[in-house]
Amino acid sequence: MAGREHPLRIAVDCMGGDFAPREIVAGALAASGEEEIRALLVGVPDAITPLVPPDALRSGAVEIVPSDGAIPEGASPLAALRANPNASMAVTMRQAAQGRAGAAVSAGSTGPTLLAAVREIGMLKGARRACVGRQILGMHPETFLIDLGPTLDSEPRDLLEFAVIGATYMRVFGGIANPTVALLSNGREAGKGNRLVKETAALLARSGLPFVGLVEGHHLMSGAANVVVCDGFVGNVALKTVEGLGRELAGWLRLELRGELAPERIEGLAARLIEITNQIDLHGSLPLLGINGNVVMAHGASDRHAIRAAIAQAVLAVRGRFVEKLRAALAEARERLARPANAP
Repeated sequence: MAGREHPLRIAVDCMGGDFAPREIVAGALAASGEEEIRALLVGVPDAITPLVPPDALRSGAVEIVPSDGAIPEGASPLAALRANPNASMAVTMRQAAQGRAGAAVSAGSTGPTLLAAVREIGMLKGARRACVGRQILGMHPETFLIDLGPTLDSEPRDLLEFAVIGATYMRVFGGIANPTVALLSNGREAGKGNRLVKETAALLARSGLPFVGLVEGHHLMSGAANVVVCDGFVGNVALKTVEGLGRELAGWLRLELRGELAPERIEGLAARLIEITNQIDLHGSLPLLGINGNVVMAHGASDRHAIRAAIAQAVLAVRGRFVEKLRAALAEARERLARPANAP
């Protein structure tokens, strides 16, 4: 890191999460050594300082940014942030908003994280709703499902934005030059779906994205498209169904193969099945998309390894210029839809 005049700064909420601050600080310290970054450790100094080696502070590998404590679990996000504007989560987002950090990482609760990001950083121009997405199956990491929860009631233009966001994400993070886009529905035939699906399909057909039409739930397992779009209600149900099915099948596998294979072999197969169907629980971070900055939400149960991985994802977003590329993609989609329907 000594060779970098201006190291990349990543703000890390050290007070949010089940194992804060110890595991959060440990993950940030590990990332600062591997990623050649400066971790801004946001939190109560008396809680953080004993966990940080003095050499790390002297070398500038990390910096402590004072804040109050975490937002309590189960608290109303709006009321809690109004009552404590200097909560660690809010101060973490503020570092990104003020340009002191290139990205923000928090393992705090989803609702307060989303609200703090919107309040402190703001929405990206052209994005109406914040959303989250993820490759939900380890067997098909090239399929990205969006939205997974924040926007339960959507309009067609919201789903169009999700498609643009998902395609940009897969270009930057998935390395896919021209990601295909599909719309989750109850059938593949043209005309299937509810009003939201039908109207969104018409917009996607004019969007300039490589729209391949409608897909059904089972196509999430087969890699039918690189980006599958739905509203947050449907996406969250689909995600939890996949995760629950994986856990149940793992239990069934243990019973069926008992006596047929060595116990360690059975456990290895069951663990692998859970791994490929529970990507978010096991690998633990989600990008908060549509925000005018890079925000990564780590799982609440993140240990130091998961925090290090979340920071690595944030670094990739900054160095891949994800927000800048997404801003341009949203502007292009708006311009294309503003043309007459029969224009090229």
